[in-house]
Amino acid sequence: ATPHLGVSQHTYLPIPRLAETIIGTGMGATGRDLFRLNADAMNDGAAAKVNAAAAKTVKRLTSFRMLQGNNANIDVENEDESDCVIRNMCLDEEFLVPLRNFRRRIAYANAYGTDFQVPCQTAAFLNDNSGVCHFLIGGRCLTNDGGLGENAEEGAERKRSSDEEGDAEEGAVPPFVVAVLRTDQQSQTQSPARKLSGQNVASDDLLQMSQSLDALGWTKVFVDMRDSIPVPGLRKPSWMCTNSLDDLIKQREGVNDDSEGEGSDEAKNKSRGTNSSRLLTSQDLSRSTAAGDSINVPLGHTVMVANSKSEAYKQMNFQGRPVMDKLAHDIVLSLDE
Repeated sequence: ATPHLGVSQHTYLPIPRLAETIIGTGMGATGRDLFRLNADAMNDGAAAKVNAAAAKTVKRLTSFRMLQGNNANIDVENEDESDCVIRNMCLDEEFLVPLRNFRRRIAYANAYGTDFQVPCQTAAFLNDNSGVCHFLIGGRCLTNDGGLGENAEEGAERKRSSDEEGDAEEGAVPPFVVAVLRTDQQSQTQSPARKLSGQNVASDDLLQMSQSLDALGWTKVFVDMRDSIPVPGLRKPSWMCTNSLDDLIKQREGVNDDSEGEGSDEAKNKSRGTNSSRLLTSQDLSRSTAAGDSINVPLGHTVMVANSKSEAYKQMNFQGRPVMDKLAHDIVLSLDE
């Protein structure tokens, strides 16, 4: 759960760029990096110039208060503002080459709008305009043979059985894992799913960053912490609900099963493994993981990482331990490959 794309345009509740500028500048260097404020200084648009000017003003006021309080000689004009760190880490070979050298790259993302610190889009570097294909290799809606499952308990039982046998089958995942998808390593980034005529420079940057990271080839694990958050959520009325990733997988697999018709189980399983219904674009994932069928207190991040910095946190977040156990299991498996 890392904000690979930063948090600009990826906050839990959408806020205007000017508000991002004020908040990010007030947070200091880390805030300026996460909100990609240095990118505004590099762009020529009028809005970018206004935001850059606002950031400089807030920065000076903040530094003046620090000067008054600490009598420190703080030189705010000499800081290098020419580089957007988050952008560079997604696009520059200096940072991409070390990532590319790993045999396997795994990203965990908290689906369905429960993560305040690191929303799903930035954790899994998804983009509404990206057509990068993700291949579905496992999910709680799928049985061990790749078909549709019946319930979460069966998924948990399959996972326990596969762990005991030492051979985790594709499709066998614990019930808190919505889906596991994989992107292929590409020599160049894929084309966007659609191009908006009014798309601004910042959105174009985010699209490039998303596709650049996807081109490295990743395994992405989407988890659902709604049942693990200690505060119960409120069910949304049906008219507020949109298709979730679970729904999308069921729809795709349902179409796949209907199209197979008669034939042997072996032929059906082979078809399931190669059918285009298993391909989901970054755009599909971005939209289907944005929100679920309930409104929850956004504590999903601390629960998912099983934050145990105090006894109170340990008790509150204990249900996230299986997620960290799975991550550790995935890391060990990758080391054994």
